[in-house]
Amino acid sequence: MENSRPRILLTGINGFVAHSVAPFFVERGYKVVGAGRREFKCDGVKFVPVSRIDRYTHWGAALTGVDVVIHLAGRAHKMKESPEDQHLYYETNVEGSVNLAEQAIKAGVEKFIFVSSIKAMFSGACEEPLVESLPCRPHEPYGLSKLKAELELQKMTEKTAMKLVILRPPLIYGPGVKGNLASLIKIIRRLPVLPFGGIANRRSLLGVKNFASAMEAAIQSEAVNGKTYLIADGEEITTTELVRRLIGVFNPSARLIDIPGWIWRAGCAIPWLSEKIARLTGSLPVDATLFTRDTGWKAPFSMMEQLRS
Repeated sequence: MENSRPRILLTGINGFVAHSVAPFFVERGYKVVGAGRREFKCDGVKFVPVSRIDRYTHWGAALTGVDVVIHLAGRAHKMKESPEDQHLYYETNVEGSVNLAEQAIKAGVEKFIFVSSIKAMFSGACEEPLVESLPCRPHEPYGLSKLKAELELQKMTEKTAMKLVILRPPLIYGPGVKGNLASLIKIIRRLPVLPFGGIANRRSLLGVKNFASAMEAAIQSEAVNGKTYLIADGEEITTTELVRRLIGVFNPSARLIDIPGWIWRAGCAIPWLSEKIARLTGSLPVDATLFTRDTGWKAPFSMMEQLRS
C-alpha cells in the first residue's frame, strides 16, 4: 500500500463483526466506508445502503475511492434451515462475493480480504489442530458456499492487479455476539448453578478486537497476498474454562458444577439433544502459526479484556 492508511470498505456493516471492527479502524486513522441494509452511525464511517447481496448488487457508490475491501457480509449459518432456502447460501456467499470482487477489480481496488469461515474446511468437531494444508471437507450448505466462494475468488483474481487474502476464523466472540455463544451467555446470566464443569475438550476462539487487529496486519503485509489463513487468539481452552470466564464477567455469584462424562455421552443418544451436546463438548483447535509467521501478528487482547469491553 502506498498510503499507510488506505480507504477501506467494510461490507455487512450492521453485522456483529463489522459493527465492532469499524471503530477500530477509525481510531487508527483509516477512512472507512460501511455498506449494509440499515443506517449505521459511527463517527468516521461513511454509510452506503446495500439492500441485498447477490449477483445483481451494484457496488459503485460503496467502491468509490476504496483501496481495500473487507468482505464480511454473507448469509450466516443457521441451525434450522429450510431446504427451500439453502440456495440462498450460494446466491449470497458465492455469486454475491464474486460480483463484488468483479466490480472491485474494475474500480481499481488494491486488496480484497474475504472473510470465510473455519466451516469452509470442516463441519463438526476435530481433535487434531486444523492447519491450512489439510484438505477441506465441509458437508453443510454454509461451509460449502464459503469454500466455493474462496475457489471462485482465487480463480478470478490470480491474473489481476487486485490481491486476494482469505481469512478463516473460528467462533468469534465479543460485545454483541449472536448465535450459540449469545445463548450460552443468556443461560449464564439467569442460572445460579451451571452444569458445565468437567468438559475436557479443546477449542480455539477469536476475539473480535483481535480479528480487527489481524485484518489490519493483512492489509499492511505483502506476504499474505494470494494466500489463505486460519486466524485464532492462540489459546486453546475447554468449554468449562470458557464458561468459567463468562461467569466471571456476567454472573460472578453463579456456581459451576461438574457433570460426569457418561451423562454427556448419554445425551448424545437423544436425537433432539445430540447436536447441541456435540457443539458444546466437541473439540476444534486451530493452528494459526502460518499467519503469525508471515505477518508477525500476535493477538494483542486477552479474552477477558474483550469479554469485558
